[in-house]
Amino acid sequence: MNLNKQRGLSLIAISVIFMLLGLVAMGFLYTIRYGHLPMQDVWARWGKSANVIGSELKNASGVKDLSLPVLPDDDKRRIVTVESGARKCIVHGKTVYSDTECTDSNPTSKNVKLHDTQGFVRPAVQADEHVASGSAEEMHLQMLDKAIQKAQK
Repeated sequence: MNLNKQRGLSLIAISVIFMLLGLVAMGFLYTIRYGHLPMQDVWARWGKSANVIGSELKNASGVKDLSLPVLPDDDKRRIVTVESGARKCIVHGKTVYSDTECTDSNPTSKNVKLHDTQGFVRPAVQADEHVASGSAEEMHLQMLDKAIQKAQK
C-alpha cells in the first residue's frame, strides 16, 4: 500500500483566509451603513492627544509649525477661500484651477469667484391642498358629513 501526501492548503490556512475575508466583508458593511470605519474614530481620538502633545512640543522648542515643510522660495501665497476666490489659467493647453501654477507671471491667469453651496439639499415638502385649505377639525367634520351622506343612500 502506497500512501501519497495530500497537496493543497491546510485547514488552518483556509480558516485564516476565511477569517480575513469575513473581516473585510464586515468592514465593508459597516462602512456602507455608517460612512466610516470604526478605527477612524480611534485615530481621531489619538490624533487629538497627539495635537496636544505636538502643541506642547512647539511651545517648548520654539518651532512655529512642525507640519508644514519649509520652502526656500515661499512667497507667502494667498490662501484660497470663498471670499478671495481661486485662479484659473491654461497650462500645456489644459485649463487648470490652481494657486501654485496660476501665478501673476502666467498671461492666461484670471481670478475666479467661488460660490459656497449647501451641497445636496432635500427639497421643501409642499403642503397638500386639502391640508392647506382648512384645519384638522374642519377636515374631520367634512369626512363625517361624507360618511353620513353615504350611509343615508
